[in-house]
Amino acid sequence: MILLRRKEVDEEHSVKLVAYTIILFISSFFVPFVIVASYQSMVYFSRSYWFFSTPFSAYITFMGGMLFIAVILTVYLILRQRREGIRLKWITGILILSTIPAFILSLTNYYYMDDDGIHYNGLTGLGEKEYKWDEMTNVHIVYRNHQGTTGLFQYKFEMTDGSKITLPFNDKLSANKYKVEQKVKEYKITVKDNFKNPIVD
Repeated sequence: MILLRRKEVDEEHSVKLVAYTIILFISSFFVPFVIVASYQSMVYFSRSYWFFSTPFSAYITFMGGMLFIAVILTVYLILRQRREGIRLKWITGILILSTIPAFILSLTNYYYMDDDGIHYNGLTGLGEKEYKWDEMTNVHIVYRNHQGTTGLFQYKFEMTDGSKITLPFNDKLSANKYKVEQKVKEYKITVKDNFKNPIVD
């Protein structure tokens, strides 16, 4: 009787795990965009910024973490049919916990512009790095020819210490393009572009 009840509990547990795994697989394609954007807007956003943006790498990393957990659970469910033991549970738990850094790094991956310069927190960075307008030497405007149409693709900023930062030309940067141009003129930053020889893809 006890063994029968234990078997029923194990089967119920397996059904729940299967459901959680399926939910993880499906939700991993849209939940990262909701969680990452919501968290960053609450924790980091300020009205003093010209704009605040989240690199696509943040969403991909969060998505990867969710998919990895779903894969781990899938493997666990398969192996559980053949062998059952505390060791398998421990390994599964440790592997799931190993995804925590991926979630943390994705939530802290962002960049924004303000009157002082560009502030960027990379995916593998330990903190926010500031690229000040008055320390910039060059701005390279990158054009791309996509399917016969040439348009702005990236802005590459080079600092006096040789460091560089590349930002995609998205809607947010486009809306603040005139502010960037004002800073370029104010600090007499050299502007280069590849309009005559754009990237072709």
